[in-house]
Amino acid sequence: MIDPPTRDFLDEYFRRMAAREHADLVALAILRTHVHMLIRVVPRIDLPRLVQFFKGGSSYAGSRLPGNVLGLRWAPEYSATTVGPKQLRLRLFDTSSGRKSIIQVSRWTTEFA
Repeated sequence: MIDPPTRDFLDEYFRRMAAREHADLVALAILRTHVHMLIRVVPRIDLPRLVQFFKGGSSYAGSRLPGNVLGLRWAPEYSATTVGPKQLRLRLFDTSSGRKSIIQVSRWTTEFA
């Protein structure tokens, strides 16, 4: 399970590692049992290597956090889907109203920095 201190660690870790790997972390949702990530990468990225970087590195570092008794373990599998600017929409769940909403991601640009 991902507790609040581990969640804070993961948020910072994923953003730092994405920048290090020249990926733009567009959206990040950290739930109690898993993570959803929307990243923008250069066309010829080695995606399995990037995922291993996120999962393996965060597991190693997160398991060494003070007070982390259970450790941080990820399932070996992951799911990846490619999308373009026209197909990109995020479904958000508003916990206050209990309603789902769909938004268009506005951070998408045609140039990669």
